[in-house]
Amino acid sequence: MIVSSDKTQLTLFRDKMAYLIYLTIGNIPKDIHRKPSRHAQLLIGYILMTKLEGMPTKAGHHHALANLFHSCMWNILGSISSVGETGITMISRDGVWHQCHPIFAIFVGDYPEQVLVTCTFNGQCPKCLVSPDKLSEYKSFPLHTQRAVIGSYLLADQDMC
Repeated sequence: MIVSSDKTQLTLFRDKMAYLIYLTIGNIPKDIHRKPSRHAQLLIGYILMTKLEGMPTKAGHHHALANLFHSCMWNILGSISSVGETGITMISRDGVWHQCHPIFAIFVGDYPEQVLVTCTFNGQCPKCLVSPDKLSEYKSFPLHTQRAVIGSYLLADQDMC
């Protein structure tokens, strides 16, 4: 299962923003994925954004917004993990029923969504430990570890002054 999201301005609601969450599957050819008229992606939800006014620190505000996003994503996608383990009966295109085990394979988003989903900071690479001054170099750098990402995410609650 491939999940994608994009922050979008809601024109009918003045200055409101939302993350639109789309779902598709990985065995659909790219030439079909790229054409919206083929309906290969399904809108499964949207997360309305709030300004969360009254937060004491800027870091706490960013942390609260990230927590809100992650909680909403868990509500939208949480059932995938249990269905991936137990399986679900699905019909294929040729009418044959199969026991399927869907797994969350990849998240597709532009840079701001990647930073939000991976709990990294703006200006950093969401995948590896490249320093900002070497972002344009075509080299391999060590990948982020889960422990380091969680540690930096927890720093968002602390006042750095």
